[in-house]
Amino acid sequence: MLNQGDTLHGFTVTRVRESAELGGRIVEMTYDKTGTELVWLDNGAENKLFAIAFKTLPENSTGVFHILEHSVLCGSQKYHVREPFVELLKSSMNTFLNAMTFPDKTMYPVSSRNPRDFLNLTEVYLDAVFAPDILHNPNIFCQEGWHIEQDADGTLSYKGVVFNEMKGALSSADDLAAERIMEMLFPDTAYGFNSGGDPAVIPSLTYEQFKETYHRFYHPSNARIYLDGAVPVEETFTLLEEYLSRSERSDALPVLQMQEPVSSVDTLYYDLPADESPENRSNLTVGRIIGSWQDRTKLLAVSVMLDAFALSNETPLKRAVLSAGLAQEMEISVEECLAQPYIQIHLKNTADGRADEILPLLRKTAAELAANGLDKAALEASANRIEFRLMEPEEPQAVERCINIMNSWLYGGDPMMYLVYEEAFAEIRRMIADGRFDDLMREIFVDETGTAVLYSLPSHTRGEELRQEEAARLAAIRSAWTEADLAENTAMNERLTKWQQTPDSPEELAKLPQLPVSAVSDRPSWTETVLQEADGVKLLYHPAHCRGIVHIALSFALTDYSLEELSLLTHAGSLYGKLKTEHYSALELQRELKSKLGRLETSVELGARKKQTETCTPMLTMRCSVLRDKLPEAFRLMREVLLTTDFGEKEKIREIITQKNENYRQLSITAGHTLGVSCVMANYSAQYAVRAALGGYPVIRAVQDLVGNFDEKFDAFSALLKKMQASLGRKRMAYASVTAQEPADITPLLASLPEGESVPAERHYEADMPKKTGYQIPAQIGFAVQGWHTVQKNIPYDAGRRVASKIISLSYLWNQVRVQGGAYGTGLSVMPDSSIITFSYRDPSPARSLAVNGGISEFIRQFCESGEPIDKYIISTVSDEEPLRSPREEGILADAFWFAGKTREELVQERRQMLSVTRESLLADCAVWDAFAENGAVCVVASGNLLADCEGLTILE
Repeated sequence: MLNQGDTLHGFTVTRVRESAELGGRIVEMTYDKTGTELVWLDNGAENKLFAIAFKTLPENSTGVFHILEHSVLCGSQKYHVREPFVELLKSSMNTFLNAMTFPDKTMYPVSSRNPRDFLNLTEVYLDAVFAPDILHNPNIFCQEGWHIEQDADGTLSYKGVVFNEMKGALSSADDLAAERIMEMLFPDTAYGFNSGGDPAVIPSLTYEQFKETYHRFYHPSNARIYLDGAVPVEETFTLLEEYLSRSERSDALPVLQMQEPVSSVDTLYYDLPADESPENRSNLTVGRIIGSWQDRTKLLAVSVMLDAFALSNETPLKRAVLSAGLAQEMEISVEECLAQPYIQIHLKNTADGRADEILPLLRKTAAELAANGLDKAALEASANRIEFRLMEPEEPQAVERCINIMNSWLYGGDPMMYLVYEEAFAEIRRMIADGRFDDLMREIFVDETGTAVLYSLPSHTRGEELRQEEAARLAAIRSAWTEADLAENTAMNERLTKWQQTPDSPEELAKLPQLPVSAVSDRPSWTETVLQEADGVKLLYHPAHCRGIVHIALSFALTDYSLEELSLLTHAGSLYGKLKTEHYSALELQRELKSKLGRLETSVELGARKKQTETCTPMLTMRCSVLRDKLPEAFRLMREVLLTTDFGEKEKIREIITQKNENYRQLSITAGHTLGVSCVMANYSAQYAVRAALGGYPVIRAVQDLVGNFDEKFDAFSALLKKMQASLGRKRMAYASVTAQEPADITPLLASLPEGESVPAERHYEADMPKKTGYQIPAQIGFAVQGWHTVQKNIPYDAGRRVASKIISLSYLWNQVRVQGGAYGTGLSVMPDSSIITFSYRDPSPARSLAVNGGISEFIRQFCESGEPIDKYIISTVSDEEPLRSPREEGILADAFWFAGKTREELVQERRQMLSVTRESLLADCAVWDAFAENGAVCVVASGNLLADCEGLTILE
């Protein structure tokens, strides 16, 4: 056990503290030679995390740190393969493996439950950041950052992974506004630049500047290392010393300048589809710096205050805006991951000509609230809810702690400041008691100092203007090029293509550390289910380590409703808990829920029996998380919400459904592949038909129709919701479940529900989607999806095909679609129901990506001939089957397994199928991949010009 003053492999322990909240010791150390700081949370956790972070302060919007984040993982001095990062995805048992760029730091975290795997990951990442191939291989910069390609007709175009990623990111009106508001708030500091990169600026970055930036910022003296869990101490610190000892201490460290608050007003234009009216489609974004990283308690208090008075439709500040008809939605967030946190107020679809009324109304309402004294019960309820969520963290917890620790440590503060919260909440409760929240309300909402105001206006031509501006820049470059320049660019592309298409040598691949396949257990993890029956209801109990929290689920079959009705009923999940009930107004209900419960969520979910494609069971499911001593309150409130919510509140429902409609708009732009999956799979099985009805194109179409004709259609919509609610009873229940440390008796809750009428356990559903569809979005990139179900050829499911999907994703699609095609992401998934899906993400050429699928079987043949080991893919596939899960998530998965009839023995059999994959079994499945490529349905979600490149699409309206 390390103590203050101890030394270990060049590190000196500077401080050790015990923390009951964190369940272990915080050990702070410094590597004496370079001054590198290290913090280790020694909590005994099986999952072990290593992360290294560098303070990276942008000096322009070229996205250099974003490109570096990608590029250092593309080969290193010791591991001279094209992409060690991808090789780790192929071969490791990682529970987290990624890299992240923030406005002022770049972070490289990896984690694993397996000690040897943890050390392997740590070593590869250390070699990547301290000895990368980028310093002598410009191909990496061209691939990950940007380069210019020349078409056969002489037309130039920009390509590059980060370039296309940022084109996609800045296609969203919300993301555009978020970036611009930072520029306005921080005009004189690093935060005023787009750390991800502006596509109009990225091509100004040269390779020499790129390398120079690496040398300045990726130095051990500018690094912070975070460890979490039961790391193998001797081996870990031996590795760290090996890399840190190569450098001397540097005093040339980046210094972040603090911004003096300034007020400003600006306007931007965002792309609006040609078929959408610009009426009432402007947005207003307001930002203010609200303190510094040192204000931990204040920032937590602001979050509590916002939760109580601004975030839901019924809270006073938001209600004032909505009731005045000034905007359809108001979202408020506090951005904490920087030295000067700021608040952002984002108002969507503001009333034309009235945007300037919003800030005065918010200030007036806030001033009145403060003058009258903020409701202490509301503040206490919100504090309870936020504290509960901190008690019940979701996975990956260690990564979340790694990010949070930087909120103080990066700026020279106490590393524990943002990891613990009990003392901060004690102070917040004192603030509630003595009325200090009144002054906080005035400071945040009434004070006008340093306010940035941004108007985002819709434009039917903005997308085309961006394309023309890029074309003009490229045309100017082409006209300025000499023949020698053109020849050099051609040669550069030839070198890049040759490098991308040259396989890594077996000798270099063999240098990468790898686990033996024997490290993988043939016994998959399993959460037990104890089945009982109470009041005619199947009652499930799942034992899990829940720290005094009980997780409850109630699921009611909705098999008496059609697909069209389900596309409307899915909105019940957004309405429950937000409307008045028998005993509470909507605001009173929300305060009561926050005060008594940790979580109450309702949604329409889907259950499907294994090997059953013709039928499935849509279900209304209510999930509650509550401290055990508050179970009686949970029972009362669950019944209150479930059975007495007033679905006749027309105007309140109009607001919520209109907000949902806007969310769907943004989803198609930022995650179009999810929409594509629902389209391509809808025709193949009942469960996919229902999934599409609940979250795909049918629900987008239904909500657009409902919003556009709300007065005409509300009565029928309300009647449908009321009919469903009136039918909820014990006989309709598919199951109820409890996930907890010890069994909890929920029979009083079940007894309080009406008996009701029974419905069929499952139902046949069938969709009718075109085989090839397109969906137009206002974006500079697109998404391509293809899907198929092996039941079409009577091919049974084999879990070994999941290993093949890993091989195809990382050794074929990654190279063809991401590396050579420039898409930000791609992959192939084989699901346990035998469905096969490929996708591309933020893709500059969706048509090309779809064509790549036709080469999958030939790739598999070449792979099998190459002699490349299969074991590493088996290891990583098995690892994917067992991600980190919170106790609540374990319970949800156990519910799904029970409903499907999935047994532990079947999981063992599937694990054995994965472990027994051979070249012969891979080759035997080539016919499957050919059938998928030939017969699979297609959906492309993209801009109009990219859709035009794809033949035979039926364009969805």
